[in-house]
Amino acid sequence: MIVDALEQAWQVWAELGRDLDEEQWRRPTRLPDWTVKDVYAHHADFPAGTAAGVAAPEPEAPVTHADAAALLAHMQQPGGIADQTREEVRTTALQRAGSPTGELVAQFTDLAPEVIASLRTADLDRKVDYGGFAVVPAGEALRIFLMEAVVHHFDMAAALDLPIPGPMAGAPVRETVRLLAETADPVALIDAATGRGTPPVFPVLH
Repeated sequence: MIVDALEQAWQVWAELGRDLDEEQWRRPTRLPDWTVKDVYAHHADFPAGTAAGVAAPEPEAPVTHADAAALLAHMQQPGGIADQTREEVRTTALQRAGSPTGELVAQFTDLAPEVIASLRTADLDRKVDYGGFAVVPAGEALRIFLMEAVVHHFDMAAALDLPIPGPMAGAPVRETVRLLAETADPVALIDAATGRGTPPVFPVLH
């Protein structure tokens, strides 16, 4: 279940944040000009954002994307939303990284468990607003949030010389692989994976 996988992922973030010293927070990651704290700060708003999305009234507008893969493919179009918001996302992360580390870690140690508990009784088929530009089923939005948690944990783990996938092994990694495979062009992915050619499959996300 997606909620179980997200719970595992956010517990990993909580444990990581509790263990880091000041030098580790400042380490550069494989994302150009992003430190470990920048990456952590970027994802630290996801528990609160998830809670707000589920608590908000269901949008009257129809679903724009039936699943997470369709939404990601739409966002990743050249010149699309991902490209348009890239600098805004980075600026927001840098601003958030100015917060005390304890405040950032508390999003996963204190708030995230409450959010997970609420998700277990929530209707994950209900519509939610996604960033003001899409309407998707709540469970599909959670799939994207999980993917973000896994990918960015790998970014930090690489910088900190921690094992990958490490504690993200199991459901979080499986669900992330599944989503990325669904987002990729299916024919190109099959041909590349079976050695039938070298079509331009990767990166699936930028």
